Amino acid sequence: MSSKQSEKSIKHSWFGHFYMGKPDAVKLTHSGITFHRGKGLLTAGYRATNKSKEEVSYKWQQLDSPPAFMLSPLGYLLSFTVSGKAYQLPYLTYLAHYQFGKKAAHLWAAGNGQSICELVARVERTIATEYLRQSRLEMIQARVKREYKRWFPWCEKVALSKDIRTALTKLKQMHSWSQSDIERLRENYVRAQLIKFADFFEHVESNPLTDKQRRACIIDDNNNLLLAGAGTGKTSVMVGRAGYLVKSGQAQADDILLLAYGRKAADEMDERIKEKLDTDDIKASTFHSLGLRVIAEVEGKSPSLSPWAEDEKAKDRWVQSTLETLIEDDAYRKQLFEYFSQYYYVEKSPFDFESEGEYFQYLTDNDIRTLKGERVKSFGELYISNWLFSNGIEYQYEAKYEHDVSSVDFRQYQPDFYLPDYGVYIEYYGTDENDSTAPYIDNQQYLESMEWKRQLHKEHETVCLELFYHQHKKGRLIEKLEHAIKKLEIKESPLPDEAILATLNELGRVTELAKLFSKLIGLYKAACLDNNGLEKVLNNAADAKQTRKAFELLEPILSPYQQHLSASGDIDFEDMIGKALSYLQHGQFISPWTYIMVDEFQDISEPRARLVRALRDSCLPGRKPKASLFCVGDDWQAIYRFSGADVSLTTQFTEYFGPTTKTYLDQTFRFNSSIGDVATQFVTKNPVQLKKDIRSLSQVSYPTVSVIRRGEQEPATKDEPSPNALEQALNAINKRVEKVEDKFSTKSKAQPVVYLLARFWFQLPDRIGLKQLNMQYPKLTIECQSFHASKGKEADYVVITGMKTGKHGFPSTKVTPPILDAFLPQAEAFEFAEERRLFYVALTRAKHRAYVLADMTDASPFVVELLKENYAIEQEEFSTSLVQQIFEEISCVRCTTGTLKPRVGKFKPFFSCSHYPLCDHKEEGCELCGSPMTRIRFTGFKVCLNDTCSHTAPVCSVCGGDMKLRKGPYGEFWGCINYRRDTPTSCGNKIKKQAAANLLDQSKREH
Repeated sequence: MSSKQSEKSIKHSWFGHFYMGKPDAVKLTHSGITFHRGKGLLTAGYRATNKSKEEVSYKWQQLDSPPAFMLSPLGYLLSFTVSGKAYQLPYLTYLAHYQFGKKAAHLWAAGNGQSICELVARVERTIATEYLRQSRLEMIQARVKREYKRWFPWCEKVALSKDIRTALTKLKQMHSWSQSDIERLRENYVRAQLIKFADFFEHVESNPLTDKQRRACIIDDNNNLLLAGAGTGKTSVMVGRAGYLVKSGQAQADDILLLAYGRKAADEMDERIKEKLDTDDIKASTFHSLGLRVIAEVEGKSPSLSPWAEDEKAKDRWVQSTLETLIEDDAYRKQLFEYFSQYYYVEKSPFDFESEGEYFQYLTDNDIRTLKGERVKSFGELYISNWLFSNGIEYQYEAKYEHDVSSVDFRQYQPDFYLPDYGVYIEYYGTDENDSTAPYIDNQQYLESMEWKRQLHKEHETVCLELFYHQHKKGRLIEKLEHAIKKLEIKESPLPDEAILATLNELGRVTELAKLFSKLIGLYKAACLDNNGLEKVLNNAADAKQTRKAFELLEPILSPYQQHLSASGDIDFEDMIGKALSYLQHGQFISPWTYIMVDEFQDISEPRARLVRALRDSCLPGRKPKASLFCVGDDWQAIYRFSGADVSLTTQFTEYFGPTTKTYLDQTFRFNSSIGDVATQFVTKNPVQLKKDIRSLSQVSYPTVSVIRRGEQEPATKDEPSPNALEQALNAINKRVEKVEDKFSTKSKAQPVVYLLARFWFQLPDRIGLKQLNMQYPKLTIECQSFHASKGKEADYVVITGMKTGKHGFPSTKVTPPILDAFLPQAEAFEFAEERRLFYVALTRAKHRAYVLADMTDASPFVVELLKENYAIEQEEFSTSLVQQIFEEISCVRCTTGTLKPRVGKFKPFFSCSHYPLCDHKEEGCELCGSPMTRIRFTGFKVCLNDTCSHTAPVCSVCGGDMKLRKGPYGEFWGCINYRRDTPTSCGNKIKKQAAANLLDQSKREH
């Protein structure tokens, strides 16, 4: 058919012919539509710029949809849009729709049919040959939506060729894809790849990869997070995925960037890839070596890494030297002394605690000491001590009163401070402006005690200055002290700065501050803060004033530090990350990697996460990023907040990186089901931890976490000849190993490995001690590891030590300095969240059995939780002494949180509070057998905890003191030991022996 024959002309209506001066209005051809634009022609969105007639043509492919005919009084209107711009051709014949409506639609369909067929074919090819990434899905859905709008619903009423109709049917299905349809398409692809590469997955590692490991290798969304439990084979996935990408042709070796947490981990990964994939082309990189590469490519030369980057001690020495130089400046030295005197510790009010014991525990754990190195009982006393010391006024803390006021039942009075050169005493009373004490203190008794002391000083004509908590709270304590000192004409002789500095150095304070500042330099630089950002950090700190004071001391060190690096032509680790990030963000470095894989993602810091995100999004101008991100982590093992790691980047991965596909490895090949159950129950007490169902390949029906409860000073016994708890555990392990050897009548090829684990290295045997243990137990290979160092490793057995309370306890209750806390990721709301994960790490190093050693008179709350909250642990493997069994029943009656520990005095043994010397409560054991006694079995009575004795004595119902059996003129009675003739604090309560026996019988019935 000639082009003339294929043309169809649409005539004007009579009005159009008259108005336009031409009978033909529009030409329709196989290639497109043609019309004249001239005088009188009305086009929506178009205003003619000249009067001449102009022929305009558009191809059918340019029209967004088929032309539409609409009737008007002066003829039909022909409407269509081109790239969203609307056109209307008016005054067409009244027969236009009848004659040309279907023809126009057919011509448009013929012109666009090939493109719709090609689009559908491309989509089908995509979903068959690659994992449907979110970005690709969004592109497909946008294109399908656009084409659907062009074709539907008009196409359903028009006869079209078979291939176009088939393509449109598929297009309609694609347009209505639900989330389940998308998941089905992805699953089809994964299954096809599982079959195609089955042999590779069978042999890439020593053991065939599990189904979930294989799926983790194949699934390739834009953002992928693999949550891998301890011992589930995440390294096998890293190796398998890299190998699969290359073998399947999706990537070349240099398309893959594999990031490891540290150099050792990267080297181990390289070794594993070389062994399993037989290639040196895929290399693991650390974040720092990545930073060096980016900087080198942009700057044209490799930067020099500062020696300090890998030598923390050298950096600490430089910071201390710089600090000492700054101290030579009078103004800086004054700031430093003020900081150590008033802002060194994180102060908490005694009114914020629920018991005196909790308050004492806080003071003990944070080692609150004066500039003289003395431990005091309150922050008010701390400030008083430091002021007296700095002003050269000799004082004695809690010295005995110069007049003997002790008795058989009461020890000698000890005022808070004594100034021996002036015979002046100072008492600091913990009362507020309403004469109220902390809620756990008996207010009335405290006020009576204050009055007794006043009367005592009045009687003996001694001078006692009184200071109060409410003065300290209002910041007026030192002002009041100075005023009183001046009034008494006590001479102030401020110590020379050199003397104060010598004392601070003797206490190690300056060195400790230098180490803190050394660490802070890195955290400050990594944060990349402007002035507004810094103000926000300081204002939001837990203790804003203390944080600001510390930063004022740090700030003069920051510039010299950076100047030193610049003068040496060096950069540090923070510069590596910061510079690399800047070059990526400004397009100076374009990432060549299309597959980014990050190991141990739970340990990542926010600056490093920012770098990873920038790598993923890096592309040439006008292009779209093509890289996919694959991160492997386990939020249950996130234990490095102290170095800047932010677990929320794992638990809130999607919020940071965008839509994410999560996969899980839930079968562990390391620990048995009993260890797994205990560890999982423990770590998931924190509701923020991601839910995972970790299943063990090794299933057992008996407990394999065993607790040994034994005091540090407990001697060996006939039942337990081991000299201490550690050897007790090692003997038990040795017997188990021998039993296995006897069972199979052969010695295993490799000796069982035993890890001795603790929160701190110093709690473990030293090199000589470890060597002796290995000689003592030749069938075992014994190694020492801190909890942190053990991560990523495994042993046949573990022995966990250091499970106690205090500054070096576990969990550690020492408060992080507020300035350090301010520059670290936000702390979690759940108490001891990271320490809880650290214990999980310790438990899950063991394949067969974990032993937890604890002295229950000073036991970690984690051990108490294991014993009290229905964990499936073994408590009967070892014999346990009475004190260790009944630790809950021998709590201190004064502070309530301390435990009564057995002590040996000059004359006889006794029990005293574990918070000593802050809490000086002590009491005798059972007068019949010497065992500890408890007050919680029967109301109003103390009961001997030795079941073969069970001696019982009443407790004073008035003051809570012990009672002693005495003889009176009317027979035997129980009298309070706090009876003190003619003193206001005396307690004269007494009860007849028979009445006490009746009360005991009643209490037993009630229980």
